Amino acid sequence: MSVSRRGFLGTSALAVGGMISGCALAETASARQGVGPRLRVGILSDIHVTAIGNAEWFEKALRHFDAAKVDAVLITGDLTTWNKKKEFEAVAATWFKVFPGDRRSDGVHVERLFLTGNHDVDGWAYGGAKFKSRAEAEPESFFFHREGFWRELFHEEYKPIVVKEVKGYTFILRNWMSILGREHQDGLAKGFSDEKTPIKSVLAELGDRLRAGKPFFYAQHEQLDDTVNATWLVKGAKWGNGQIASVTRDCLSAYPNCIAFSGHSHNSLTDERSIWQGGFTAVNCSCARGYAFTPPGRENGFSCPDFNRTPPFEMDKFDNQSVRQGLVMEVFDDKITFQRREFTYDQVLGEDWVLPIFAGGALVPVNGTPKYDFKARAAAAQAPVFAKDAKVGVERIEKGYRRTATGTGGLDKKNPHPQYKVTFPPITRVGSPSRAFEFKVTCEARTADDVKVIETRSVFSPNAYQAESRDTSMCWCNFPADHIPNTEETRFVVTPLDCWGNAGKPIASTWKRLR
Repeated sequence: MSVSRRGFLGTSALAVGGMISGCALAETASARQGVGPRLRVGILSDIHVTAIGNAEWFEKALRHFDAAKVDAVLITGDLTTWNKKKEFEAVAATWFKVFPGDRRSDGVHVERLFLTGNHDVDGWAYGGAKFKSRAEAEPESFFFHREGFWRELFHEEYKPIVVKEVKGYTFILRNWMSILGREHQDGLAKGFSDEKTPIKSVLAELGDRLRAGKPFFYAQHEQLDDTVNATWLVKGAKWGNGQIASVTRDCLSAYPNCIAFSGHSHNSLTDERSIWQGGFTAVNCSCARGYAFTPPGRENGFSCPDFNRTPPFEMDKFDNQSVRQGLVMEVFDDKITFQRREFTYDQVLGEDWVLPIFAGGALVPVNGTPKYDFKARAAAAQAPVFAKDAKVGVERIEKGYRRTATGTGGLDKKNPHPQYKVTFPPITRVGSPSRAFEFKVTCEARTADDVKVIETRSVFSPNAYQAESRDTSMCWCNFPADHIPNTEETRFVVTPLDCWGNAGKPIASTWKRLR
């Protein structure tokens, strides 16, 4: 995600009509016949290694993939942060530590499906890299030595697009196309033109190979426009979550047997919008470094559009740095499954996504609505429900703290002010048809029969991006005390929502004068 993203380290499913029974029959047939997966792939993104010392989570994920006996490991970009050779050296060293000679611990070959992201290619021009000039950057920056550094460290050619075959399945890996022609930070990048993606010519050259009766896989760093995590496809306005308009989306729409993988957004796999189907299928690969981003506007969220807002949020961001996630994909004859995992606590994040495979290897049905269509899933979803004994608490805090002015994290301890802290329980699928993705907390005031809304704030549970078994801590939302009327009775109403925006029945505190 451009400017704010650069300095970040320094600063179920619905099946429509006959698809329900069709998918169930396919899965039953596989189980009955005992047919194992034809292909197993470990998937990560945004590992952001800067040195061996912070590659531990990358290593932990790789060891999980080794134990799972994957045939390949896909990483959809941002292997590094500041584009420096020593960072790439740490990535390579960690890989070969776990997979010496590109082999698993049982001696079987594992394919490297690595591609670059914006930090890998353009990171030398970002402020956090701390280069004072292009001349200072050139000797150690990957941008200026892409082919040479890649060949030296990973023993293969580096090209704009690389095509690999793994056990008969095609993977198209598109490396980051530099956008330095649009950059102006410190004058470092002046004079470079945008690089153009050769996707059209590559797809044309591959031709019938992509229509060979089985799925194929495309991967790039940035999310394709109007696909995964595009909240606006269900409701609300479009916002800058790292999606970049390009010709690629239109090209892939001609291939219902394509799965497109991406990273860049750092969005959590607990968000069901991380898988999308339209003309093709798209999957968000999340972030393995521990730096999750959220949709904007939430009091304890973390989103580039919220940075440097006035006034800052009334509370700090939730613990987004423990969010280290990835996927294990298994390809069968009749379906593709995705297990969503996190590597901090070694837990599964939710039910597997299961894509039925239709005639010709298509993942999107010729007629009817795709299984992971956003609007159909939103319409079919059941809203979260509070437990019968759930209550809303309200506490006045004399020395409360806003988030710091930058909004990137931390509290402004120099400027305390009174706050009201509203507390309520989280909602998981223990006793509820769905897990709450977030909550809207509304302050209401009344005089006689007149009730008016004072203000509404949105908030996540503290462990919204972790497995449900960890989502047990009380939730809270802070309001500045000077926003709350002192001449009227007030109450706080808490409404749970799923990731599609479906609202469950609210609960409320009692009416009372708070001051």
